[in-house]
Parts: sequence; structure tokens; C-alpha cells
Amino acid sequence: MKKYQTEFKLKVVKSFMAGDGGAKLLVRQWSVPEEKIRTWVSHYRLHGIDGLRPKRCTYSAQFKLQVLSHQDREQLSSRQVAAIYDIRNPNQVVVWRRNLDQGRLQAIENEKEERPKMKLESRCAVPSKNVAADAAQTLREENERLRAEVAYLKKLQAMIRSKRSAAPTKRV
Repeated sequence: MKKYQTEFKLKVVKSFMAGDGGAKLLVRQWSVPEEKIRTWVSHYRLHGIDGLRPKRCTYSAQFKLQVLSHQDREQLSSRQVAAIYDIRNPNQVVVWRRNLDQGRLQAIENEKEERPKMKLESRCAVPSKNVAADAAQTLREENERLRAEVAYLKKLQAMIRSKRSAAPTKRV
């Protein structure tokens, strides 16, 4: 995978935002994959020049779960949620989703903790407690909404069953 300098990324993003062409035209002009251009633009819009600079860090299982729940709650694409949480590689979110679906997210995190570390790794900033509290509140609200939806569907099914049983049967 080719690595791009921050200055080059900034030129491409500025070109896109100036209206010099859409992503498909810029693909031919700059010889960069369209996915990268769209990712760079979304990171730049949310985080400025820092969104284009290289970033290396590890993410905790709690952070990964928070990102995935935000993606589910807001119905966001991997690129969108990666831009919001400043995750440079949107495909990483896809990997986390696959691991979660296969029940491996917790196992992978535990395995990493058990291995001896060769060097000190920089950890990304953990989201503030307000974000965690907000996430918990939105989960509670979603839970309430889903309970109401289930209750509504149960009543609807009961009503349909009662109408069917009360309807006179035609005799031929």
C-alpha cells in the first residue's frame, strides 16, 4: 500500500474542495484511489490538517464497541464513523465489525493484554465521560423505543388474530 505525504493529501483535498472536479476526475488527475480521496476529505472536514497526518495508536475494546454502537445507532458507513472518531483507516472499522459478529472482539483484546509487549505503545485518548454517558443514555432510549415497538407489534398481531377469528366463515 502506497503512503502519501501530508502535503500531497492537502493538495488533493484543497483541489476537491475548490471544485476543481469531483472525486472521479481527481482520481485521473492525481492517480489516487477514489476511496482515499473521499476519506481524506471527510477527515479534513472534521479534524483539519491533523486529520491528514499519520497517526499510530491502539484502541481499547471499549472504544471499538463505542464506535460500532455509534455506527449502528446513527446508521453510518465505515468511512463516516471512522472520520468522526479520527480513525485513519475506515477498513479497520469493518474488521472490528467482523470480529464482533464472530464473537472475537473481546478474545482478541484479551489476547493482546496477555502477550508481553516489546515496546511502549501510544494509546489514543479515551473518549470523555460525557461521551460515554451520552452513549449510555442513547442506548437506554433505543432500548425503550424497541420495547415499545415490540409491544405495538404484539398488540397488532393480537388484533389481527381476533378479527380473523370473529369474521364469519362463508359456507358454500
